[in-house]
Amino acid sequence: MSETFKPKKIAILGGGMASLTTAYELTSQPGWDSLYDITIYQTGWRLGGKCATGRNIKPHAPDYEPDYRIEEHGLHIFFGFYENAFRLLKQCYDELGGNGPFSTIEDAFKPHSLIVLEEYINQNWVTLPFDFPTNSLVPWKGGGICSLWDHICTTIEFVIQTYAGIHNYEQSYAAKSFSASLAKQIVLGREVVEFLSDGSLLEFPSELIQLFLQKPIFWGGWLNNINQYISNIFQNLDLTSEGLFLNLAHNLAQSLPRNPKTHRREHHQLIVKLIKRFQTHLSSQIESKIGQNSEIFWRLTLIDLALANIRGLFVDKIIDVCSLDSLDEYNYKDWLRKHGAKESSVKSAFIRVLYDLVYGFPEGNTNKPQLAAGTAIRVLTTILFKYNGAIMWKMQSGMAEVVVTPLYEVLKRRGVKFKFFHVAQQLHLDKDQQSITSITLARQVNLKNPEQEYQPLITVKDIRCWPNQPLYDQILDEEAQKLQDQEIDLESHWTPWQNVDKITLTKGDDFDIVLLGISIAALPSICSELLHAKKNPAHQKWHDMFKQVKTVTTQGGQIWLKPTLAQLGWQKPSPVLGAYVEPLDVYADMSELVQRENWPSEHYPYNVAYFTGVIADPGIPPHTEYNFPAKAQKKVEQQAINFLNNYIGNLWPNATHPKNTQGLDWDLLVDFQNRQGVERFKAQYWRVNINPSERYVLSVPGSTKYRLKTDESGFDNLYLAGDWINNGYNSGCVEATVISAMQATRAILDQCFHIKYTNKIIGEWDSWF
Repeated sequence: MSETFKPKKIAILGGGMASLTTAYELTSQPGWDSLYDITIYQTGWRLGGKCATGRNIKPHAPDYEPDYRIEEHGLHIFFGFYENAFRLLKQCYDELGGNGPFSTIEDAFKPHSLIVLEEYINQNWVTLPFDFPTNSLVPWKGGGICSLWDHICTTIEFVIQTYAGIHNYEQSYAAKSFSASLAKQIVLGREVVEFLSDGSLLEFPSELIQLFLQKPIFWGGWLNNINQYISNIFQNLDLTSEGLFLNLAHNLAQSLPRNPKTHRREHHQLIVKLIKRFQTHLSSQIESKIGQNSEIFWRLTLIDLALANIRGLFVDKIIDVCSLDSLDEYNYKDWLRKHGAKESSVKSAFIRVLYDLVYGFPEGNTNKPQLAAGTAIRVLTTILFKYNGAIMWKMQSGMAEVVVTPLYEVLKRRGVKFKFFHVAQQLHLDKDQQSITSITLARQVNLKNPEQEYQPLITVKDIRCWPNQPLYDQILDEEAQKLQDQEIDLESHWTPWQNVDKITLTKGDDFDIVLLGISIAALPSICSELLHAKKNPAHQKWHDMFKQVKTVTTQGGQIWLKPTLAQLGWQKPSPVLGAYVEPLDVYADMSELVQRENWPSEHYPYNVAYFTGVIADPGIPPHTEYNFPAKAQKKVEQQAINFLNNYIGNLWPNATHPKNTQGLDWDLLVDFQNRQGVERFKAQYWRVNINPSERYVLSVPGSTKYRLKTDESGFDNLYLAGDWINNGYNSGCVEATVISAMQATRAILDQCFHIKYTNKIIGEWDSWF
């Protein structure tokens, strides 16, 4: 008689988006609860990882309720190409019925189209607004199917239109004689003929010649096709403008099939020659416009960058191999230079904002930006060409409330167990060093009702939220009092708090499978045995990954102001702005969130501004340096004050002090205590993300090949998930994290349960090519 089957136990370490998504995908399988049960172990009192939100629950004075303001780890906005993440949340909202006022995914996210860049030209900051057009798609359905070749054709067309506008503008101010115009047409026409004189447009295989010789009846149809082909390539050529080389390249590209693998090499070479010829002309134009006309200069810069990208994709044969990974050995800026981009273009706002977006500054050094070129192109292409509905989608409350709460509540309803206040300390190997045999955890506190799970949520204006501190009434009174008296942060790596218990999870009793969902900077201590497992060759891969995959410390700030955005002096719609003064290079107006908070009328803010950037990296000192967080916090706050004192006038000209046209008038900040001057900054929220698990994962050149895939841990019951693994997108964002979790689910189901995972993972491994 066979032994009764017992469900396997899956231990998930960490409660961030990778862990929660994996648990969701695993519990979405029919009959899952008869195959496995799942327990998630999380440090502290809340879930979300880098996406965690806290609501301030401390009253500012006895007579006031808490303001319940939203306190984020940083600025969080979804891009329109996040199809995997949006589909996950759509399913959650449909199953759960929403969260308070957000009954559906449509309630929780609203489209945003205005992106603003700041460019420093002639000793002045110039504002460049880009209002991206919307389309009829929505990201939780997707539907936009475009290949890389489509993107190339679209980009060349955009360049042609942009250049035509510049050309027409300049022509209107520069009258030319008929003879001068005719002379230029002759010169440019001769060049075009020389370009095409090698016959590459009409060259065709010898096999085709033999066919025509054997069956002359085919000649007539072929000649008609060739006639139409040549006609299409030469249509709309303006022999009075250097842009004709771009038009010719575009017409040739459009005439080719969408699948580049069917193209002839000669066609690609001709397109590159035409682009290179135009770049030569463009270079002289850019030089002449520096310091003269900023409107024309930034357009020429954008054209220069677009053409360098296209040229590089051809020259480095990325179009042929259909993968960007080989380019990750280059820094993106160096790769652009290699393919003809001007130095002024490489240093422009269009490139700086990309590095800002991915915090691409190892060690927090903004003078040495680093970003793998393949990842950079992937990020740019998906953001600009693959968005659904709008380029960005803003959450209508705190990120954890819109994203994490629905996931948590669905998982609770399904039967997933959560162990809050449990710190993962060490993974232990069996004697053969082939699998995880035990896990050491530390329990931080004792609950009053240990048989019940900790209940982490509060309700604010009907929204189920996460507080910015533990709910002490669920913790034993003596411990709760000590935590408050000593101002203990249970999420801090440097807490002096003594854990109340050490727990050992054992393979076979407490777990069979382990999912490691903790971010990479926190893993060297947790995975020290894996690093030193000499019997297992995987130990070297772990060592290489920890050495090569870099992380950086970031900061996120929020200030609440009395005036509206317009009263501050901002003359455009609500912006998301980048490429500004380092290191606080990104700013977003998030005033739509004020209605979700709880401000009294006499202290009501009509504007809330979010800022983010890197800081000079202080590293990860020993966990016994208990004063390290306070020192880092003081330093980052001083930098923020310096920024507001010296650079806010460019953004908000009406918000400055009469004696300082660039410095913030501190009296405009909301402060319950009504402090004076810069002291009012103390009433704002500024956060430095120094905990190892909070550090942002970078995509530095040369690091991609060292990332491990979800099932490449080298230990037979250990799987990996997070934006730090090789998930195919390989950039720090929610979408990459969700992709990694879906990949982990697929691997676990296939390798442990022989179940086929049927959900399509959109965009993995450059499949959009």
